Amino acid sequence: MRGVDNFENVVESEFELKVGISSLDGDEKDGQDHAVQNWKDEINGSYSNSTCDHISNDDNGGQEDGSQSQDLSEKSQFKDKYAPQFFAALAANFGSFALGSVLSWTSVALPDLRERKSIGEISDFEETWISSIALLGATASCTVVGLMMEKFGRRKCMLLLTTPFCLGWILITFAQNVWMMYIGRFLTGFCGGGCSIVVPVYITETASVKIRGMLASGFDMLITVGILYIFIIGTYVNWQYQAVACGVIPIVFHAFMMFAPESPRYLVEQRKLSDASKALCWLRGAKSTQHIQREMNELVSSVDESMEKSASWRDIIKDGSILKPTIIALMLMVFQQLSAIDAVMFYTVDIFRAAGTDIDENLSANIVGTVQVLATITAALFVDHSGRRCLLLISEIGMVISLGGMGAFFYLKQQNNDEVPANLSWLPLASLMVHTMAFSVGMGPLPWLLMAELLPNNVKGMASGLVTITRWILGFAVTMVFKEVMKILGMHGGYWLFSAFCFLGTIFVFYFVPETKGKSLDEIQEFFKSPQQKNRGASIEGKPEALKV
Repeated sequence: MRGVDNFENVVESEFELKVGISSLDGDEKDGQDHAVQNWKDEINGSYSNSTCDHISNDDNGGQEDGSQSQDLSEKSQFKDKYAPQFFAALAANFGSFALGSVLSWTSVALPDLRERKSIGEISDFEETWISSIALLGATASCTVVGLMMEKFGRRKCMLLLTTPFCLGWILITFAQNVWMMYIGRFLTGFCGGGCSIVVPVYITETASVKIRGMLASGFDMLITVGILYIFIIGTYVNWQYQAVACGVIPIVFHAFMMFAPESPRYLVEQRKLSDASKALCWLRGAKSTQHIQREMNELVSSVDESMEKSASWRDIIKDGSILKPTIIALMLMVFQQLSAIDAVMFYTVDIFRAAGTDIDENLSANIVGTVQVLATITAALFVDHSGRRCLLLISEIGMVISLGGMGAFFYLKQQNNDEVPANLSWLPLASLMVHTMAFSVGMGPLPWLLMAELLPNNVKGMASGLVTITRWILGFAVTMVFKEVMKILGMHGGYWLFSAFCFLGTIFVFYFVPETKGKSLDEIQEFFKSPQQKNRGASIEGKPEALKV
């Protein structure tokens, strides 16, 4: 254990030294820069003698692996193993799977509730609240879960959410009246919304740069799998068995997370350096800590810098390097919700019934759900190759066209005495397929990924809470007014309105959203700094021309 003990002592000393330096002013602070570098050099010397086996309490006497040149050779040849990172991401994304089932449950359950009258007659107003109150619960979770994941850690926070998740589905399954339904939906929305905060943070903090985009896109992919899952279940069983099927997901979520490690970054923030090394070794598939030495040193330095630069709400407003990425992340969530995706998912079956075509509404919903899953898988495969901006632009343009086509169908239907226009019965299904496909390749997964990538570490908790609250409040508002908008403007006018919002989103992405493909989190944050804030020689290479922020 000698190597690990030395490593911990040196890094903890670096923390203490930098905290002391941060209290100095002017020349005194500048004069200590060289001392910090000396401490980092000592880390390199002490850290390379430790192994993951030592951290795992394998007490084999602390033998050295060989000569220094041999260690360096092994280190240079080591490549991250991606399988452990895929497992950790999959485990966390069962929370996304659970969220998807929450979002889509009403689409198949409400028609069945109307027919069976299991909890009595329910009015249109009560149906709207059964659908949208889950989003209100998600809004309420933002502040609470943000504090939980900082206090208890990302992994434990996810484990804690599974109990109320199951309780909510139990209340829905055995609901005798609309109020039990409201409470159950609120609880499941709270836990699903909580997952929308902690899961992207956990994945971006545990994934390697090369596959971070792919793994983070899994968040939205598993949401779509959850949506398709309940669409298929709802085709064959009643609303109560649908709720039981949804209640199983949090149990699986809990079981998988028992085998996943805590975020190394969170552990470093808590100064649990041995545990952080162990977690990073596990995630990278490394047998020796020398293989992760460089990444660990960078992580310690990054966390140390964030701790020195604690920020408040006032700093977010006054500091352009914080305000710009926060506004970008916020506006992406705004345009995500103004695509009306939540309302479409909540009322998919009802939308197809309103279209009045000959295609079975449940079959249509299943087709839309399948297309959404396939499109999200495609986005996950290409996000680290084609980049974020390209997929976002394709996504917004696709939704402009599809929502415009949906509006055109209902306009022609209205002009045809509310009869389906000849040879156009295919258009509603095709339009919604294109809409969900376009949403899933860009505006579905990427706002969550970019939120985790863009927001500076020292304000990530506050800023991500603000962005996520905005997402759920807007989702709640759009779902609440969706039917009223369709009544006031007509079905065609409503879809054209949302198409116009997507067009504005296209303009915003083109002019303001940066490309983050292949950049480390520190490099991304460095870009938004003013020239005075940038450290010597730390500028981002190859800045995209479209970064007009």
